[in-house]
Amino acid sequence: MKKFLAWFLSIVIVLLVFGGGCFALAKYNTNSLAHSYYQKLTGKPVRSSKKLEIAYKVPVTMQKDKAASKVDSALKTNNLVGSTAIIRKGQLTYLTATGRSHYPGGSKNTNTTKYQIGSAQDLITAASVMKLSQQKKLKLSDKLSKYYPKISGAKQITVKNLLNMTSGLSITATPPATDSFPTLLSWNERNVQNSGQTGSYDYQAVNYVLLAGIVQIASDQPYREFIQTQVIDKLDLKNTGFVLNSTKRDKLATSYEDSYSGGKVAVTGMAKVQSTKLGPYQMYMSTLDLATTYLYILSGKFIKSTNVEKLIGSSKPSFVGGVYSGKNYFTVHGQLGGYQDSVQIDAGKQNGVVLLTNYVPTGIKSTQTAPIIYNTVFK
Repeated sequence: MKKFLAWFLSIVIVLLVFGGGCFALAKYNTNSLAHSYYQKLTGKPVRSSKKLEIAYKVPVTMQKDKAASKVDSALKTNNLVGSTAIIRKGQLTYLTATGRSHYPGGSKNTNTTKYQIGSAQDLITAASVMKLSQQKKLKLSDKLSKYYPKISGAKQITVKNLLNMTSGLSITATPPATDSFPTLLSWNERNVQNSGQTGSYDYQAVNYVLLAGIVQIASDQPYREFIQTQVIDKLDLKNTGFVLNSTKRDKLATSYEDSYSGGKVAVTGMAKVQSTKLGPYQMYMSTLDLATTYLYILSGKFIKSTNVEKLIGSSKPSFVGGVYSGKNYFTVHGQLGGYQDSVQIDAGKQNGVVLLTNYVPTGIKSTQTAPIIYNTVFK
């Protein structure tokens, strides 16, 4: 009996040691297959236990922006709510918040309020692709067939076409309501259509869904984990993450429909709205975190300055690398179920406006919000 107990205890100890080792491998070795399964089971990327040096902090001036009162007036005049950041000469000069994150009598928006950022995530995805290109893990000239050979016409479409929305790909079917990026990625691959108009601009979310998938393939790690380790952790962003479920969604400012009907009506079915662009359109941020991330990318610290120009530089108005670029400035604008992102930054990447909102009054387009403030401050 004693021999049996000793043998049994030895087996238990071995199993505990082995199990603990497997768990550590799954949790912390991000290059292991076990880690991929761990992430699927837990639904979240894992932060490394090793403390990382912060790669970039947006410079903050000690003096309030000289146009601060004009910004306040413009926000009030145009009934704009949300959180607004002013960047002047590469420094954060003003950060303000208006309106409420919950109506009618709920909490007010603040400088740390979190919003879903919608298509403002395009630049983050595009810069991630460029970073992998910089690391020789992919080429912008790579054919889509290298990653998704089953897609019609994939041999004529390049990664650069996807970045600039000139692939000719689109989806007309309604995607499933899911919080699983692998499920949605597979669905996009099966349902994507090719118009044969490769080279012609057409904004279609499927381009950046596929790019998120390419980031996964080239980096050998899930898209969310890549963004977590390469951007969120390195910038120590406190009010940034991925909206994976209703618990996460409840921590954001509630999004409201455009209405002057006597009260703001909350958008319903956000889980379904979000799932249509799951993956590259799933992040939430505060305005400061978004401004910090953009300046990190534009500063040449995330990717080389030459590659920033290669990604978004353009002498004529066009969509390139996740932004609408022109000779004098570039803009970002989009809407996602009542949330709106609006950014305008000058070509020199020194002056700009970043605005995130959970309610946009009727008559104000997503292409107008940041430009209204930008023109007030810099014209």
